[in-house]
Amino acid sequence: MEDLQKNLKIAIFLTTLIFFLELGGGIFSNSLALISDSFHVLMDVVALVLSYGAIKISARPSNSNMTFGYHRFEIFAAMINGLTIILISIFIFYEAYYRILAPEPVKGAEVLIIATIGLLANTWAASKLHGHHDLNIKGAYLHVIGDALASVAVIAGAIIIISTGLNIVDPLLSVLIGSMLLYGAGKLVFSSARILLEFAPKHVDADKLSKVMMDIEGVKGVHDIHIWSICSNIHAMSAHVLVDRIHVQQTETMIQKISQTLKHRFRILHTTLQFECAECAPLEIGHESYHE
Repeated sequence: MEDLQKNLKIAIFLTTLIFFLELGGGIFSNSLALISDSFHVLMDVVALVLSYGAIKISARPSNSNMTFGYHRFEIFAAMINGLTIILISIFIFYEAYYRILAPEPVKGAEVLIIATIGLLANTWAASKLHGHHDLNIKGAYLHVIGDALASVAVIAGAIIIISTGLNIVDPLLSVLIGSMLLYGAGKLVFSSARILLEFAPKHVDADKLSKVMMDIEGVKGVHDIHIWSICSNIHAMSAHVLVDRIHVQQTETMIQKISQTLKHRFRILHTTLQFECAECAPLEIGHESYHE
């Protein structure tokens, strides 16, 4: 975690420098593609700052008001990241529309040099953020890798402009950059919304989970299953479990078996179980499973 925070700090500093370089270079060279990419880099800075802040906040211990801790700040930050990318994409489309109607001259050589520097910086930052499962870090990684791809497009466009003088390539590239951002932002916002609305995690099927629980010795039935995610990598589940008439001490052993099984099979870390006596149930439920 300390290495991740260190890499985030370096990435924040580096991407801030790239933002000012690309913005100034875009204005100087009259390149909408480079200006668009600079705003994307600015969103990289915002994403990285939010990611760093979310890590620091989520590490705070739980209390009487925040009983699950501060992990949801990760999802809140990821949602903000996605929505800001959507806004930037709309801005890019708006500006590109007028540039396509009336192409303006672009200084291709300057664009080529600045975009190459941006590509190198974003490639390094992306390599430091790759491989983390935290949704918020994935959001920051999405920003950086998207900008690296955008830099490649800008470099290709600069070479075409230098070779052929077709300045319309610049706004067309802006549309491409905006489309990439919009696609990635949509996925990020959708993933965040699923967690905030307490959908079951994509990798967990309630029917399969209940069958796995039924295979555990002593479990006679399962119902009232609820599965949700606290954040991208912390999942929780509650359920009513039907068992034979057993001593209360035996439930501790069964809780451990069920919790370990669900942790291993479904990556569920928080398990809340309510035991019910199958023999005392007013209805014969047997081995069936019921879900709300």
